[in-house]
Amino acid sequence: MNIEEFNTEFLRFKDAAYRYAVAILHDRSAAEDATQDLYEKLWRRRLLIRHARFKSLLLVAMRNICLDVVRQRSRERERFVAESHNLPDNEDFAPQELSTSDMAQIARRLIATLPEREAEVMHLRDCEGLEFSEIAAITHQSEAAVRMALSRARQRVKQQLLKRISNGQ
Repeated sequence: MNIEEFNTEFLRFKDAAYRYAVAILHDRSAAEDATQDLYEKLWRRRLLIRHARFKSLLLVAMRNICLDVVRQRSRERERFVAESHNLPDNEDFAPQELSTSDMAQIARRLIATLPEREAEVMHLRDCEGLEFSEIAAITHQSEAAVRMALSRARQRVKQQLLKRISNGQ
């Protein structure tokens, strides 16, 4: 495939690949990066690519790139959770001694220990400010399931924060 043919075919199916990446990664910025990586990887192999089944090749390659990103995120999350378990459960502190950044750090570590679904919903609602309907669409859940997951997540974080604060007094 020559340069013009490759660029024409890629541009023809680029939006489909991007939408597929957004569906897998649930992050537009990461999907843009994945689309750029896809172009780079296919560009290096353009001479071996044929016109037939270009779209399926594009989508399979995009899926593989996205799964690599998901695996990397999972490894980073596991590492973060392991680090958060190194915090003693009975840290000696009083609430008035904690700065806002200290409380935020403790809350982030507690959120990282939540089940993945609850942590994802909590992030999308509290950090990204998305509506329940948007979160439901992104996570492929009902709005009721999203509300329940958010409620459980907030309750768990609250209980753990209160536990840590009460142990310090």
